[in-house]
Amino acid sequence: MKEQLKEPLKLTARIAQSTAALTVTNAHLVSDKHFRNQVRNSEMRTDIVTLTASIAHDFNNILNVIRAYAALIVNNPTESDDVVKNAEMISATVQEGVALARQLVALGRKTDTKLDFANINDLLQQAIKLFTPIFPPTIVIAADLDAQVPMMMIDAHLVNQAIVNLCMNARDAMPDGGKMLLQTRKTSGAALRQRFPEARAEQYVYISVADTGVGMEADVRSRVFESYFTTKKAGEGTGLGLSIVHHIVTEHRGFIEVTSEPGCGATFHIYLPIPGVQAAADPKISSLAQNTIEDRLRQHETVLYAEDDARLSGLMRRLLEGEGFKVLTARDGVEAVDVHQRHKDLIAVAILDFGLGELNGWDAFQMMKKINPKLKGILASGYVSAEAESWLAKGELNGVLQKPYAPADVLATIKRAIQGP
Repeated sequence: MKEQLKEPLKLTARIAQSTAALTVTNAHLVSDKHFRNQVRNSEMRTDIVTLTASIAHDFNNILNVIRAYAALIVNNPTESDDVVKNAEMISATVQEGVALARQLVALGRKTDTKLDFANINDLLQQAIKLFTPIFPPTIVIAADLDAQVPMMMIDAHLVNQAIVNLCMNARDAMPDGGKMLLQTRKTSGAALRQRFPEARAEQYVYISVADTGVGMEADVRSRVFESYFTTKKAGEGTGLGLSIVHHIVTEHRGFIEVTSEPGCGATFHIYLPIPGVQAAADPKISSLAQNTIEDRLRQHETVLYAEDDARLSGLMRRLLEGEGFKVLTARDGVEAVDVHQRHKDLIAVAILDFGLGELNGWDAFQMMKKINPKLKGILASGYVSAEAESWLAKGELNGVLQKPYAPADVLATIKRAIQGP
């Protein structure tokens, strides 16, 4: 009997020991996991603090430039030549702020590229025009652009962002002045495959941005495309610009590399694939359509512009009326629907801010479409969501404007909406 009792007791003891061991192990695991989470959260907080300080620094510089040049205009309103130069400086500085804002948006989500034909040389010339007034006079900007570079199937906004980032990086690398050179060429895929085995296209467009600045050590060069990596002082750089350039290039199935030595400047080399069958731009293609658009614009189309910022609403009304449009305005989504209901037979295009009060721009547009299915809709937002891109792709929207937008962007978007089905 005693022997029979011993076996259950031994089993119970072993179970108790195993349970105790598992409890200790689990406690260690929970403690270890908790510790790892604490470390991870601490690192994230450090990254956020560093990023916030860097963004604040860059935006404060931009705002200071804008405020200073705006003050010059206010204080010297009769000096027309200076007014034009100061206004150009403000415009160029705003573009720098737009570039920084879009870097932040790019961090928040992975955007799909929206491909269309564009001219790489035109993008580089636009960059030169943008940066000439805001670069220090000690920096010379030069270009060597190959006229034989064909039209490309690219996302022009993203590629332009990459070019802007590289130019700003070149500027920062030349604190004592120097030269920035932008180049384009055609090159063969065969020539690239030794360095980039995945280069499958037969031909590529080569883009380079070179500076004569401080250059880079090998360890810096190897990390230059990492997110948050920067050699600048704390609060003086986000460490995002070059990582975003790398992302944009790879999204286009292209390749990027950098060559640099300390004291010898740096050159960033980009290779973007040319489609096998490259369409040529024919100036006659859109002449008839363009004439049709201009004819309709001269017929005084009516635009409904819904925006809750009275300053922006007043400015855009002046712009659109100056271009021959009749303009109706609304301050929120409910008012926009009401204005459309009363003028539904006149309104050709509705431009609505997505973040309208009472009723957001998209919902307001849906209500208008039930009243007039032929109404063209353009959605404006500081953050173009994946949903908005989907609506655009499906033809449920006729255009998207990303804030801050230039007057030329608004006019071009309206023209495309009128031209569309």
